[in-house]
Amino acid sequence: MTCASDPIRPDELEALFGAYGLCAGPCALAVSGGSDSTALMVLFADWLRQAGADPKAHTVLTVDHRLRPESAAEAQMVADRAAALGFSHATLVWQEEKPPTGIQAAAREARYRLMRENLHARAIATLLTAHTLDDQAETLLMRLARGSGLDGLAAIAPSSALAGWGPDGAYCVAIVRPLLGIAKSRLRATLEGRGLPWSEDPSNELPTYERTRLRAAREALAALGLTSDMLALSARRLRRARAALATLTERTCTEPDGLVRTDPCGYFTIDRDRLSQAPEEIVLRLIGRCIAAAGGSPEPVPWGRLEPIVDGLRQREGRQPGHWTLARALITATLDTIQIEREPGRQPLPRIMVAAGAKVLWDGRFAVAVAADCKASLEVRALGSDGLQQLRALGRTIKAARSLQLLPSFWRDDHLVAVPALDFWASGELKGLLSADFLGLQYNWVAPSSRPSDDFEGL
Repeated sequence: MTCASDPIRPDELEALFGAYGLCAGPCALAVSGGSDSTALMVLFADWLRQAGADPKAHTVLTVDHRLRPESAAEAQMVADRAAALGFSHATLVWQEEKPPTGIQAAAREARYRLMRENLHARAIATLLTAHTLDDQAETLLMRLARGSGLDGLAAIAPSSALAGWGPDGAYCVAIVRPLLGIAKSRLRATLEGRGLPWSEDPSNELPTYERTRLRAAREALAALGLTSDMLALSARRLRRARAALATLTERTCTEPDGLVRTDPCGYFTIDRDRLSQAPEEIVLRLIGRCIAAAGGSPEPVPWGRLEPIVDGLRQREGRQPGHWTLARALITATLDTIQIEREPGRQPLPRIMVAAGAKVLWDGRFAVAVAADCKASLEVRALGSDGLQQLRALGRTIKAARSLQLLPSFWRDDHLVAVPALDFWASGELKGLLSADFLGLQYNWVAPSSRPSDDFEGL
């Protein structure tokens, strides 16, 4: 029987790494130099050699946040260890000015962005991180303390997608967590048994952080039966339920028979009678997805603010019209229908120059592209009242002006040249060269909200 102080055995490596197809192509490892990520690097090298694969095909990434004087030396220590194991290595530096508050959240955001962009630039699609059984248990407890729902209590998945947007469009990095079922103590025992050092970030011991306080309470929690093993078991079972609800929500959304109608002009329409007949949990997920997509907000929709909106939308007796705003979206309910669209006026909409051959994500909502055959760069901005006036001057009948003003449109100087969602083109040749497609409910696939929401040593 394996105990918490036993090193990882060679015969366990295939079970840890073999199921992910990691030999099929190059991947990257997120290694900070702490015990968990150092053990990940060492164990992965062992498994590759067992499989007859060369570690040189894979890259170790270390993010130097420049938050402590020792960080550069710690990154170099990781680089030296990676080279000794046969890996290539890159240090990614967080160069931007550091915020005065919320430093851990900002560092996490920078970390994921730097690694995601590095992997995309080198066509690497998989990132290994060193999240452990202890991280899983702590995450569940942290989210339980915040009143999280099923999605939060499902905690950390063994694998997930981290999406982004580059010059050639949307892309996705798979995050794989092969050590999620392994206790931190076993990883440290593995390193100690080989005489391998690791570095510790002293901020991980500060009692101001919630995760540190949970670690200090571990013995008391275990005495109550809240061991890491049992908490991780609950998280696995909750993930299974979450997956079932996600599938049901997708079916409920899917056109032509689903509840949601997607308009290419960037809004959703929902039948209020049908919505009131659906289970509340499904309605919450469905409305939350529509709000995120219509608003294009980079943050997840907060359930604490979503629930009262859904309560109002699902009323059957005494139903009243109403409107709400959340996550950059405007939700408008009549007696019969619900419309969810981008909220006007809250934030200025982007104005960007798009070069020939480029693809951009505009306002978090529209995939905008200019073909390489286009002769010049064009400005993409909201249609606005100026654009509506130009369309009307050309004899176009315009309705629902509020939503249309928020559409992406192509301009050359002060002249409107295209509004793809309205099938307007200043010349016929532009129709094949310019596009602006509403992402709709695909938004959750490309939005940065897919990133993990808590901080771990593994990253």
